[in-house]
Amino acid sequence: MLEVAEDTCTTCGSPQEVTDRKPKNYKYGIAVFSAGMIGIGLILEILSVDLMWIYAAFLASMLSAGQFVIPKGLRGLARLKLDQHFLMTSASFGAMIIGAPAEGAAVMFLFYISILLEEKAEDKVRDEIQALVELEPPSVTIKVDGTEFCTTPEDVKIGDILIVRPGGQIGLDGIIKTGATSVNQSSITGESLPIPKSVGDHVYAGTINQEGYIEVEVTEKSNESVLSKIINLVDASRKNRAPTEKAISRFSVIYTPIVVLLALLVAIISFVQGLSITDSTYRGLTLLVISCPCAFAVSIPVSMVSAIAGSARNGILVKGGIFIEQMSKTGVVAFDKTGTLTEGVLSVKDVCMHNNYSRDQVLSAAASLETMSEHPIGRALIEATIRENVEKVQASEFRSIPGRGVIGNLGETEYFVGNRRLLLDNQVPLDSVEAHDCGAGTMVYVANGSEHLGTIVLSDTLRPGTKRTVKKLKEMGIHTVMLTGDSENVAREIAEEIGIDDYRAELLPDQKVSAIEELKRNGIVLMVGDGINDTPALASADVGVALGAAASDAALEVADVALMEQDLTKIPELIQNSKKTMRVVRQNVATSLTVKAVTGILASIGILTLWMAIGVGDMGLTFLVIANALRLAGKW
Repeated sequence: MLEVAEDTCTTCGSPQEVTDRKPKNYKYGIAVFSAGMIGIGLILEILSVDLMWIYAAFLASMLSAGQFVIPKGLRGLARLKLDQHFLMTSASFGAMIIGAPAEGAAVMFLFYISILLEEKAEDKVRDEIQALVELEPPSVTIKVDGTEFCTTPEDVKIGDILIVRPGGQIGLDGIIKTGATSVNQSSITGESLPIPKSVGDHVYAGTINQEGYIEVEVTEKSNESVLSKIINLVDASRKNRAPTEKAISRFSVIYTPIVVLLALLVAIISFVQGLSITDSTYRGLTLLVISCPCAFAVSIPVSMVSAIAGSARNGILVKGGIFIEQMSKTGVVAFDKTGTLTEGVLSVKDVCMHNNYSRDQVLSAAASLETMSEHPIGRALIEATIRENVEKVQASEFRSIPGRGVIGNLGETEYFVGNRRLLLDNQVPLDSVEAHDCGAGTMVYVANGSEHLGTIVLSDTLRPGTKRTVKKLKEMGIHTVMLTGDSENVAREIAEEIGIDDYRAELLPDQKVSAIEELKRNGIVLMVGDGINDTPALASADVGVALGAAASDAALEVADVALMEQDLTKIPELIQNSKKTMRVVRQNVATSLTVKAVTGILASIGILTLWMAIGVGDMGLTFLVIANALRLAGKW
């Protein structure tokens, strides 16, 4: 049962709360004041009070809301860089001049509300990042010469011992030196279930110790922890804009001057057609307000940043909108084999018996000798005997032959366990390779002094979810390829087992890069690897995805996307969510353009008022695209 630690550090204090909310409260207060003055102005109009007081009320509303708009509009005019602030400043003052003070005040007030909506959206994204920052506790308990005391994470040195009790937060990256527990590390890897941890296992800053008392040796400074790197990468990713986002920004630069000229043209045409100068100016101002590019300009950045922040919460680091856009167009997914499609851990696949020996005899002899070896093959053989309940015997006169295998005595008989060359070197009679079909894999030959007992076939263990991932990608119409340095036989067998479309075997790192370049001719290539040996290939692909990046600094650095846990099933999910993000972007852009076009036409022929223009064509539309974009924060 989870117990919350009662001996929480008190000498270090808790994080200081931000009590100064004046800037944000001030802005909300201005909105209330501006709305109130519009209300007063309308009441004065109904009561037919002197026009001077009516103008005073509406002017007070316009200037109060406009304090964040008018100066920017005037600075833009001075630099001949016209933007939405200039459009709204012109429309508001123009309405005042032509005798429509209520609408002039409403234009500025509603535009100010749209600014607050944009800030609110940005605040939500900042809150996502701040939530990551707050995962690191303000204080930690360290053990020095048997004494416990509190300090800040910044003051802890590599090699110090952290004490973490049940329910406590792990303050820094490190390795467990004492104790065993389960750790909720969803904040780092996105894994929903607690992970068992014991002596020798890595733990990460910001994760929760759920059950047992542990002591952790610190391996990274606070500013170099996996959590710190995640925060920095998420923050930096906001500056790495997608091509579509850059195109919209470039379009906005030339859009506003065109709109100003178009509004002047509408006013002139209306006047020529017989409208009064006041009505003609009103139509031009209405078009000016409708054409404000707020919703258009904010639609893509908010969508991208929402998606990036949402993905980080689920253990997926995307280093910028450019990679979301690239992933949405993925045509080929290339996988490294060892450590990606497979776990990189050997296991016994089959045992080929010879000379009438049994499976148990072959496994027992091999594991008995390998008990004294530290080789990964030895560990696989021992695990097989444990799993199959095969007894081992004590070996003597053990010798390891580098590049060949091991030799030792079981009782009075000498045994050999190793590759084919070891048996041939010791004149053990062997059948031809073709005589026994033991399948593909790593072959371990077992013999005594005169007879070949059998051949054990070892293979890499498929990672859970590998087959499901490949199947899902193929259902999505994506071509799948495996790139490996393994032999042709091993590669072919793995490819057939998991159902992958194509494979390239016996590749050196530079040949993997060449393979990626070749695949890129057929479309956008997403490469999945462990981020260490696959660095060149990850860098060469259109999008490099590192698997299990929480354990690898190299992965966090080189990959465009980093999956913090080793879960291949997130690859199809990643591509699907990227497609979903781009659908939202297209929806927002299309909606913005359509609404602007329709309301612009209605304004040009005098159907829309300034009130309706700002309420529907600007503030309402801005609210709509922001709400649509913020859905993405919860979809990743």
